[in-house]
Amino acid sequence: MASSSDSFGLSDDVSQKTLETTLLRRIDGDDGDGKVLETLRELTSTFDASSLAIERIAEMSEGTWTLKFSTKSAFDATAPLGRRADGTAPGIEAVFAGLFPASDSVGERGDGASSSPIQRLVLDRLREGGFAVRQAVRLDGARGRVDQAVCFGGDFGWFRLSARASVNDGKASPSARGRIDYGFDLAYVDLKKPFEARLPYPVPFRLLGKEAEGYLTCDYVSDDVRVCTGNKGTTFVFVKEARDALPYAKEFYG
Repeated sequence: MASSSDSFGLSDDVSQKTLETTLLRRIDGDDGDGKVLETLRELTSTFDASSLAIERIAEMSEGTWTLKFSTKSAFDATAPLGRRADGTAPGIEAVFAGLFPASDSVGERGDGASSSPIQRLVLDRLREGGFAVRQAVRLDGARGRVDQAVCFGGDFGWFRLSARASVNDGKASPSARGRIDYGFDLAYVDLKKPFEARLPYPVPFRLLGKEAEGYLTCDYVSDDVRVCTGNKGTTFVFVKEARDALPYAKEFYG
């Protein structure tokens, strides 16, 4: 596992691998979210992004990842579009933020962050086994991209949400080191059943401005497991499916 061997001793490397195995076993088992979160906290506490070169973090973050687990966020009626963890509220989000101040009790994280309705729907269905979520990451300079693909069950197709992306070097904010900053610029539903059709996202992302931007922190990354937290407070656990970022279309990859 390259992440720990680059920054820690052999014993830490073995410990991290053991924690990875325990975490995935608990996610797949019936230990409950409490045990999963306990192991997740243990695993992320062993990782220090400042001890790795940005190029190394980018290299390990690249590839195609399958979402295995996510934390839950309660619905916040005062922020129907979701509330960002950093307190910012661009565009339409600012209207709701002005009408309703953040509550300390919102969401599982207890910091006022809450996910969007679409994200909650997808993650709830993921837990029920209805959807599969894959994330393809390519961070090669100006062509860096993050592709999210929500794959529908029964080979009915997928919803693709694609963004330009870059790795934050942490110079402006050390706590952001290794974070993937992104801005959505393409989305569509690709249906395969009962007929084939591509349905574009109805709103041009350029009209959304800052609302189309977000980030994924680097809480932990190895050759096999990646843990990150989004700008609306949800923490995700990904398992690497392939070392290449498999393209869902050729608009950007050629």
